[in-house]
Amino acid sequence: MKAVKCTKDGVVIPSAWVKGWGKPVVAYRSAEVVILESPARAASRKRLATMIRKVRRAAHELGPLSPDQIAAEVAAVRAERARRS
Repeated sequence: MKAVKCTKDGVVIPSAWVKGWGKPVVAYRSAEVVILESPARAASRKRLATMIRKVRRAAHELGPLSPDQIAAEVAAVRAERARRS
C-alpha cells in the first residue's frame, strides 16, 4: 500500500494496478470504499444481480417447501451424483 498516495484531491493509485482491465475503468466511491471495475466486470455484476432477483422471485412465487419435498429433492440429487461416480 506504499504506492497509494493520499492528496487533497483524493487517492492516487498506480496505473499498474488496473493495467490489463481495458481502457475504460470506472471508479465508484461509497463511504470509505473506492471500487474500480472494468465495463466487463460491471456487466457481469449486473447479470448476476438480475439472475439473483429472478431466483428470489421464483422462490417467492413457489412458496415454502415442506420437509418431504426437501427430502425428495436431496434424494434425487444424491441419486444423480451416485450415477455419475
